[in-house]
Amino acid sequence: MFQPSIRLRTATSALATIIAGASFGSMGQPVLAETPVSARQTDTVRAILAAEPAVVNIEGNKPSGKGAGEAQQVNGMGSGVIIDSRGYILTNQHVVQDVTRIEVTLHDGSKYIGIPIDHDPSTDLALVKIEAPRPVPVIRFGTSSDLMRGEKVVAIGNPFGYQHTVTEGIISALHRDIPVNGVQEYEDLIQTDASINPGNSGGPLVNIDGDMIGLNAAVRVGAQGIGFAIPVDKALDVAALLIHRSHGLEVPFEVRTTSRDGHTELRVHRARGTATLTSGDTIKRVGNQTVHNRLQYELALLDHRPGSAIDIEYERDGQSRVERIEGMTRPATGVSLVSARNQDQSSVAWNLLGVRLRPADGQQVKAVDSSYNGGLVIDSIRPSSPAALAKLQRGDVLVGLLEWQTPNWKDLEWILSSDEMKQSRNPKFRIIRGSGVFYGNLDLTKPVGR
Repeated sequence: MFQPSIRLRTATSALATIIAGASFGSMGQPVLAETPVSARQTDTVRAILAAEPAVVNIEGNKPSGKGAGEAQQVNGMGSGVIIDSRGYILTNQHVVQDVTRIEVTLHDGSKYIGIPIDHDPSTDLALVKIEAPRPVPVIRFGTSSDLMRGEKVVAIGNPFGYQHTVTEGIISALHRDIPVNGVQEYEDLIQTDASINPGNSGGPLVNIDGDMIGLNAAVRVGAQGIGFAIPVDKALDVAALLIHRSHGLEVPFEVRTTSRDGHTELRVHRARGTATLTSGDTIKRVGNQTVHNRLQYELALLDHRPGSAIDIEYERDGQSRVERIEGMTRPATGVSLVSARNQDQSSVAWNLLGVRLRPADGQQVKAVDSSYNGGLVIDSIRPSSPAALAKLQRGDVLVGLLEWQTPNWKDLEWILSSDEMKQSRNPKFRIIRGSGVFYGNLDLTKPVGR
């Protein structure tokens, strides 16, 4: 939790409420059973019923000290919003940062272990994934482009651990820039008097239609009725970037979400190569998925592989057209190993070692030991895996395995596929933790926990 310069504190927690008579459609959206209309079913009640199935509770333990041998833990809690029926969850980075085991509870009470996918420190947003056996309900997206001061909103979250809590208020102000500490600040936030407390972080702020228009992020300490949320348009753009880094596929044009009069649409921003699409074309469908924003566009690409083809339906001058994009590519660099959908290096490292990784800052690695050219930061560790048994921690930088360095994904992939690795039962590893280099061995004789 940040200690802000103006005594702001982040609101970390999650929520969900049991809905009587609710079910879920094929796309994961809530479908309410027909019941007699009652005066008690106000607009606020209906908004809550529409949104809360897609809100999750996030809990976990964070180390309370800096020493490697310290065992004390502090409980953390937060909220998250399901943005894709395959289990992708958007939350605040501070909710899951340094959490050793992310426990996610859905609205129906089912529990899963959350896998950190990626994060963006500048906006304090993070992406987590759960492996659910069936599609999960998805939040309905609104837009923050047409918000009005005074319009009614509802915050959903887990304040102080009180799960399934909802609070109502109005939008008090827009475009607030709020310093969090001496270095970082939240920019362009929504201010609301809907009660937001520690535990609400990562939960949605929804309008009276039940559409998400913000992601709750912080409260003003010592004040009542002053809370802040990240506008949904910004949050979804960042989520789209994180998903893009996850699959890494490149197509011959760039897209941007545009919002006008309360409606969003996806347009081509810049075309390159041989694409027939041009700037200003409106993207309507990717494969069999209808898209209205860049997040939905990136999610539609998620299951595709390099070299595959996909049909893009777009509109130009009021006429619908289709272009088949052939041979999508994935750059050799710049694609994070942290993706749960990346089936090459990521799956090997996860299945064999029990870690998800991302590139480390090479200069920071050299500052600790100039003999290393780079490394891979451990972002998550599978329970009972060789990495977990070796007491590796999130934030450790893997710089060597066997007798080789691991400065990048390409080298790690080569090492993991080598005969030496296949024959090794206790390969030696080297990590940077803090300001030191540490050594140890991985036990590959035991099966990796799933």
